[in-house]
Amino acid sequence: MFNLSKEQEERAMRLHKESIVVDTLAWPGVALSSEFTPSILEGADELIKTGAPFSVILRELERMHADDLIAGRSDIEREWAELSGVDVLHMTASFPLASFEDTLKHIALWQRKFDSLEYLMKATRLKDIDQAKAQGKRAIIMGFQDSEYFGRDLDRLQLFYDLGIRIIQLTYNTRNLIGSGCTERADGGLSLFGVEVVKHMNQLGIIVDLSHCGYQTTMDGIEVSSSPMAVTHSFSRKLYDHDRGKTDEQIQALAAKNGYFGVVTVPFFLSDLSRNEATLNDVIEHIDHVAGIMGIDKVGIGTDNPGPPLEPLVTKLRELSVAMGFRKEHQVIPDAVLQGYRDRREWPNITRGLVSRGYTDVEIKGILGGNFLRLFKKVVG
Repeated sequence: MFNLSKEQEERAMRLHKESIVVDTLAWPGVALSSEFTPSILEGADELIKTGAPFSVILRELERMHADDLIAGRSDIEREWAELSGVDVLHMTASFPLASFEDTLKHIALWQRKFDSLEYLMKATRLKDIDQAKAQGKRAIIMGFQDSEYFGRDLDRLQLFYDLGIRIIQLTYNTRNLIGSGCTERADGGLSLFGVEVVKHMNQLGIIVDLSHCGYQTTMDGIEVSSSPMAVTHSFSRKLYDHDRGKTDEQIQALAAKNGYFGVVTVPFFLSDLSRNEATLNDVIEHIDHVAGIMGIDKVGIGTDNPGPPLEPLVTKLRELSVAMGFRKEHQVIPDAVLQGYRDRREWPNITRGLVSRGYTDVEIKGILGGNFLRLFKKVVG
C-alpha cells in the first residue's frame, strides 16, 4: 500500500529482521479470531449465552486455545508470530474488571504456556529478551491495564512482581483508588495512595504505564515517578481529539522525564472514520507528530489491535466498552478495520510505512523496538 520500490522493500524487510521488534501493547489477537478450532467456536457461543463477564470469556477462550496449542491441535499462534516478525510482546496478563482471583488464574495460564510452548519465553529482564531473540523465540512481557487487582494491599505488588509482572497501568478508563481514567467525568489526579503505589513500583522495577490515565492523573504520575514512565499505547489528541489520546503538553512532560510513547493501530482512535476507514498512513502521521515533540528516540508502536473479532463477540465488545467507561461519543467500533493492518500478521507493513516516510535505519530500528528496550533496561534491568 506504500508503493515501495524493490530497493525500499528489501530495506524494509532487512530492518524488520535485524531489529528486535517490540509491540508495547499486543492483544491476544488469535484469542478473538474466527480461525479458532470448531470446538472453541462452539465454546465461545456457549460462554456468551451464559452472560459471563467479558474478562471471564476472554480468559476461558485463551484457556481453551492454550489447551489446543499445548496438545498440538493447533499451531496458529506460532504461525501468526512468525508472520508478524514481532520478537517481544507486552501482553495484558489480566483484563480490567477482573477480580484478584481471576487475575491469578490468568497469570497461571500464561505460566502454563511458558512451561509448555518452547517458542515462548517470559521476559522479566532485558537478558531474557536478548536470549529469546538469539534462540528465535517470542519474549512475552506481562503487564496489567489496571491496578484494581491489588486494592489497597501494597504487598500484592510484590506478589505480582514475583509472578513476572513488569508493567502496570495506573488506571483504566474510569476512577480507581489510585486516580482517574481518561473517560471519567472529573479527574482529581493521583490520590495519596496512588503516590505510594508509584513510589513502590519505582522501587520494585515495574514500569509505570499512563496510557488510559486522565489528564491530571497522567501529569501527576509523570511528576511523582522517579523512573521514566511509558505511555505504551495511545495517540496524539492534536491529530484526533479523543479522550483516549494525549495532548501535546502531556507528551512534552513525558519527554522531559525521558519517557516512552507507543502509537496504536486502532482505527477509531486515529480518525473519526468519516472516510469509512483509517489506514497505516494515519499511524505514521501520529508517529511523526509525537516524535516531533519527544524526539525520534522515544517513540514506538503499541498496536492495541487484535484485528476484527469473532463475530459473536462484536456485540459483547460494544457492551464491554460501555462498562469500561467509553460513551457514545467515543465511537468505539469493535469491528472497524485499519487498512494495511487487519491483524498481527500484517505487522511488517508498519516497517514498510516507516521506510516510505524516509526515516533512517537507526531511527526505524529505534521505533520498532530499540527505544522501548532502552527504557525497559533502565527501569526493569
